[in-house]
This record gives sequence, structure tokens and C-alpha cells, in this order.
Amino acid sequence: MEKNLSLAGRAAGLPSRHFASFSTGTIDYTPHHEKILILIEAMNATKICRITYQAIMEKKAKTYHVKPLKIFSCRDTIYLHARMASEPGKAYREPDFDPLLAIHRLKKVEKTTRSFEYPADYKFEDVFDKNFGFMKDDCFEVVVEFAGWAASYVAERAWSPDQKIKKIDDDKILLTFSASSEAEVIAWILSFGEEAKVIEPERLIEEILNKVEKTAILYKESDS
Repeated sequence: MEKNLSLAGRAAGLPSRHFASFSTGTIDYTPHHEKILILIEAMNATKICRITYQAIMEKKAKTYHVKPLKIFSCRDTIYLHARMASEPGKAYREPDFDPLLAIHRLKKVEKTTRSFEYPADYKFEDVFDKNFGFMKDDCFEVVVEFAGWAASYVAERAWSPDQKIKKIDDDKILLTFSASSEAEVIAWILSFGEEAKVIEPERLIEEILNKVEKTAILYKESDS
């Protein structure tokens, strides 16, 4: 944000026609404005919220009590990062991970009268800027060989703070980085097609091979 503001300083007052943004697969958040406002009010007042959430792979929505901490966007989707709160009359069980909730999957948001103390140890950047992957699971190291256009594309960008890029020849690089979401790494690697080859870890290689084989079967079945 600070970098954007510093860049915008010299451009202040420029016509909006100079700038644009384009993306596909967007979500209409108009029906969710009221829920977002309630969450903002709860964050300002440090109040616990009672939410009803429909997870993407679940058939039924579930109800939780959460401490709302941060609303942010990633890949054209708006999320709520929160911490679980105890439910009245129920024993509290500490979750393995803090809730990461897509705003458009919130069926209902209620601001309760219960207050919470903003956690002194909470830093959004420390959670999401440590490694590759939006979803946070156990961290692991990945080594990938990129060739052709993919090598140039990858070398121009930062994928994790601890990444290492080694030039193999004029057409290839070796990228070593840490990740926290196997599913996201696999989808990212496959997006480069034949220009990317995983070197480590072995389980990732096996999983990609499995997905490629299943995809090939789908296309073979469609031809028959």
C-alpha cells in the first residue's frame, strides 16, 4: 500500500482514462455489502461475530463464532481472516489454523455483544508473505526447472521471500522456494505446461503425474 501511495503521489490529478484493470472470473459483491459493513463495524468495535458459512465442498452451511481481524482481496476474491472464538455454553477447542473465509460464501453475519481483545501477536504480513500459497498448511521446499518463456517469466518475479534462482543455461533456470499449499503449487506448475518440470519433492512429482494421466484419460474418453 505504501509503495502504491508513493507512486501515486506524482500522478495525483491524472485523468482516470490513463488507467484500467482487466480480469475474468470475477464475483459480484453487490449482494454482500451489508455483511461486509457488519464485519467492519465488528472489527472497529472488537466484537465477536456469529457467522453462517457455506464451504465450497460442504453440502450444508455451518455456524461459527469468530474474532474478525482483516478483510483483504486475493485474485479478485475478498476474504475475511479471523480467529475462532468460543461459543456460549460450549467447550472451546483451539483449531489448527485460523479461519480464512470467502466473503461471498458467508450466508449470515451477526455482530454479537461479546468483545474480544485484538491479539498482540497478529501480523497479517507474517502469515501471508512467508511462502508461496494462499492457503496455509505445513511448509515444504519445492525445486522446479523452467525453460523457454516460462524461465524468463518466473525469473522476473518473487514467489517466496527465501527463493533462489539458478541459471542453468540461456534457456533454463532452477527455482527453489518454500510453499504452504500443495494444491496451489500443482495448479501453478501445470499452468506452464511442458515449460516446467518439478525436481523436488518426490511426492509432488507423483501427484502431478497422477493428475496428468487422469486428464489424458478424460480427453481420450471424449474422443471415443
